[in-house]
Amino acid sequence: MGRSYVIGEYSEKYLKRLKAEERYGTTGILLGQITPVKTYIVFAARTPLKDHAELPPENPNEMNASDIEWVSEHARQVSRMLPGGILVLGVFLIRPPKMTKEEAHDIFRKLATAVEAAAAKERLWSFTEEEPAERVVLQVYADSKKMKVRAYDLHNPQTPIKMLDCKSSSLTAPWQVVEATINVEVYIPVPASAEQQFDKNSLKGLNSWAKQIMQSTYLINGQFKEPDSLLGEGSKKKLPAEVQFLTAPVPIAEGEVDALIEDCGSSVGVKGTVRCRAYLHGSKSKVKDAIQALKRDVLNTVYIRCEMVFEDQILNKNVGGDSGILKAPHRVFASVLPSGVAFCDYGFSDEGSKELEERYKELLDYELHPAQLDRAEEIMLEELGTEGLQDKDLSKRAGGQYASEGFKYKGVAAAAGVGVIAVAVSVIYFGNFIGESA
Repeated sequence: MGRSYVIGEYSEKYLKRLKAEERYGTTGILLGQITPVKTYIVFAARTPLKDHAELPPENPNEMNASDIEWVSEHARQVSRMLPGGILVLGVFLIRPPKMTKEEAHDIFRKLATAVEAAAAKERLWSFTEEEPAERVVLQVYADSKKMKVRAYDLHNPQTPIKMLDCKSSSLTAPWQVVEATINVEVYIPVPASAEQQFDKNSLKGLNSWAKQIMQSTYLINGQFKEPDSLLGEGSKKKLPAEVQFLTAPVPIAEGEVDALIEDCGSSVGVKGTVRCRAYLHGSKSKVKDAIQALKRDVLNTVYIRCEMVFEDQILNKNVGGDSGILKAPHRVFASVLPSGVAFCDYGFSDEGSKELEERYKELLDYELHPAQLDRAEEIMLEELGTEGLQDKDLSKRAGGQYASEGFKYKGVAAAAGVGVIAVAVSVIYFGNFIGESA
């Protein structure tokens, strides 16, 4: 029995509306969840038009490299807004009447490959071999009421795109939610050869921490559950499951050398508390799938916030010296579907609800109402976290050789050779949290 594909009513109505408006040539991305037996398309968002154009280009088959890059950059930014369990599944096209089958397939291959590559740039994790490599490409025809869905194989891009049967569903229930609060304290050494302290390449220093998170064990509502057991088994109420991760140093295989010695000019400390969330469709979701989705959300939100701080520092040319405490952006969830599934956005302290609403409109083509934003617990816990951080000693240290023994979760760094770490310490502070499930 093959895989089945389900499109949510919201996505179906949205795509039909674009066709009714005769927005032929419109491209966009599909968001949803891939399970072992089903793929769920829960949201569709068109690519923003370039240069404030009112309509998409008449000949999308003439897309050039900059057009492909524009679509993939949109996918990268939207992927930042997704909670655990929700992915960029593929692309869609409101197909013009005169476009041939060959032209459509060529565009789909280019778009699907570029979109997946863009989303993968900000991942500290990889898909497992057991996970399906198929992504969805969807066409809405000008001269037909039907939508045609096909599967695109990421591992073999040149293989024929398979036609699929796709059923419509409300996808309103049941969605299971898992949440976790994670304390983070990691130090990233910045090589002396780096052109600037906030070089994005420095974020590779999070890899050891990411490996530790992925190998950590867990408790669900204070109890251990077998990986193959059902997530909701034994639970009478439909409440978010609270997960606690128990980490330990990553074991080193015999013969492996985990120490790294190199000249460093400084380090970036990443510390604070983050609130994470993942969604799983179906009452038969397994514990192992829930834990995997939540761990990936942990890695995603930490990486994304660090990257946004780096981008902000580079943009404002604050790229060196003793930068002190740099506050990472807030993560704010907002329910965008009748099912209660929430996406999120990141905003710095000087941004209000208006900026969040504008980004939802631009990136997701969605009119967000301020009441949909979930901020309450974030503000309360941020105040508690800030008070405790002010007493931290962020003193300067003498420069020299730096040795890292795997970046232990508690930020333990082992010095070796002739000296200790860095000339300055910059701290990215996660003083942001999120509250109850939407």
